[in-house]
Amino acid sequence: MDIKLTLENGETLKVEKGTTVRELIKQLNMNNLIAIRINGVAVDADYEIDNDAYVNFITTNDRTGRKIYTKGLEYVYITAVNELYGGDSVVEMKHSLDKFIYTEITMKKRIDSTVIEKIKNKMKEIIDADEPIKNVSVSRKDAYDYSENNSEYEKCLNYTYLTNESVTMYELMDSYNYFYYIMPPSTGILKKFELVYLPPNGVVLCSPINGTIPKFVPRDQVLDAFKTYESKLNGLGVRYSGDLNKLVCDGKIFDFIRTNEILYDDNMQAVANMVVKNRNIKAIFISGPSSSGKTTTSKKLALYLKSRGLNSMVISTDDYFVERVDTPKKPDGSYEYECLEALDVKLFNTQIKNLINKKEVIIPTYNFITGEKEYKKKPVVMNDNDILIVEGLHAINEKLNASIDKKNKLKIYISPFTPVGLDRHNHISTTDLRLLRRMVRDYKTRGYSPSVTLDNWIGMRESEERYVYPYQSEADVIINTSLAYEIGVLRTYAEPLLYSISKDSENYEEAIRILNFLKCFINIPSEGVPSTSVLREFIGNSYFE
Repeated sequence: MDIKLTLENGETLKVEKGTTVRELIKQLNMNNLIAIRINGVAVDADYEIDNDAYVNFITTNDRTGRKIYTKGLEYVYITAVNELYGGDSVVEMKHSLDKFIYTEITMKKRIDSTVIEKIKNKMKEIIDADEPIKNVSVSRKDAYDYSENNSEYEKCLNYTYLTNESVTMYELMDSYNYFYYIMPPSTGILKKFELVYLPPNGVVLCSPINGTIPKFVPRDQVLDAFKTYESKLNGLGVRYSGDLNKLVCDGKIFDFIRTNEILYDDNMQAVANMVVKNRNIKAIFISGPSSSGKTTTSKKLALYLKSRGLNSMVISTDDYFVERVDTPKKPDGSYEYECLEALDVKLFNTQIKNLINKKEVIIPTYNFITGEKEYKKKPVVMNDNDILIVEGLHAINEKLNASIDKKNKLKIYISPFTPVGLDRHNHISTTDLRLLRRMVRDYKTRGYSPSVTLDNWIGMRESEERYVYPYQSEADVIINTSLAYEIGVLRTYAEPLLYSISKDSENYEEAIRILNFLKCFINIPSEGVPSTSVLREFIGNSYFE
């Protein structure tokens, strides 16, 4: 029996009932086609089409397609290492570094550039063979036993806390693995990639963006921030979601929350000590991408400085927007608030310099309704024991504060670099963590639906690529604002929001992807989160509101 498929380009196609998406993709034979939506929902390659349906194409140039490509490439990479070095090797997908995935390989053999080249060649061999990536459903017990036989004990712990009795896994060359997102139908489409060796055992996995492999620029300070926090968490026995879930079930999670908060506050103490030792520092500039916790970090740092006898004046660059009539516009005619030109750089430099030189200044307040700066505050002046704290998207950009002598300023870059993953092969990206924070805060404080947040997030990410990430290297200090327990807390708030996104929404599959990794974390009550925590900036009831 035939069924009719209506393609997004308007063509119709008759196929046999029960045709798989894998077979359909092969029949369509389109360049860059990596997955398909059936009636608006992205489905696995082994999905059987039983009724007339509308078909959308997912290509490697789409946001969803790029994620599928990267996940497939990760699987090929893991498989290549296992094929070459077997049980003597352990591959860990650690975390994201901008557009790239940082991984580590542990094995008896000494890792060098020759080893990396062998892995790269093995990956090419697997890709050239166009090996199928199959979707298989197994019982939770079978998944547990398979992971135990492969000494992947953190996966066993994950399966222990799953409530469903079956697990969806993927098969590639007789190996089985769990990934929380759909995979490409086969390896043949994954032809473009690069491996960059970072001694002693680090490997950066690079996948293409719009058909081109971006150049990897080392971010040593960012990598150190990840590794420092990871080392501290390892000392506490927490590496993966299963470790956190065990703390919840054992009634020890509140102690862990308090310990995490102390680790975060250690950063504030370290910066305060730095400023006390170097009294040439008159201004601290704090920058970071959206939902990094700039507000809490700046205000909490002010308290730590006060405890050392230094009074702080906290200023946001958001109050220095140019008048709306002068605001730059995007190609579509909407206002561009994220670029540096949206700020009154001249006024900002003049006022900051005057404050450092102990001159009286009236700090403006930007009225977002009228689009104008207002000068209703009392004049302020800095004394010998005063420190200026400036927070904002462009705060560490030298172009914003060029008139301030370098000896008088300390630049801090912050972001939630989380080293906690689901397991050794499934990391949680910094971007996803920030998105969860943003979604919860947008709903609680602005009444935005999760779809609105997801729509805005794409533009926000593009702005960060242009205006934030390139200036990480200008930072004197990098602070990790991640809290290892926070996904369990955020799940309580974010899960119902994500479930509210309907199947006909463009954001549906992104919601499903996020829900799939959230379900691996047991809900953590927010009652144990202190009011001074950076997490309170997003879930509410912050001391600094």
